[in-house]
Amino acid sequence: MKISDAMKKIDESWVTKKKGFRVRMHRREGNDWVLDCSPGEKSSPLDSDVTSWRLAWKLAQSTPLRKGEAQEGDMVNIHVVDQDDVAVIYYATGENEVFNSLSI
Repeated sequence: MKISDAMKKIDESWVTKKKGFRVRMHRREGNDWVLDCSPGEKSSPLDSDVTSWRLAWKLAQSTPLRKGEAQEGDMVNIHVVDQDDVAVIYYATGENEVFNSLSI
């Protein structure tokens, strides 16, 4: 097999690395829920899903829901998305994960 044929085959089936990650959440502002992310849309995304999930977990820990009711500034439905805004599987469980899940 020629090198060019081998490289073409590899390019066709190689798993590509995601280009960036953001932590997506809903944040309470007054009586409204605002969709937010960290880092913000105008900032460079994080380059590691593990770092992103760690940030998501820390944000969830900083926002303990009190009896299921959100207060001003609370963050719910915290999860990690990739550069295409697709939910990223949580590396620790191998499943979709949402921290501080709340139906809004």
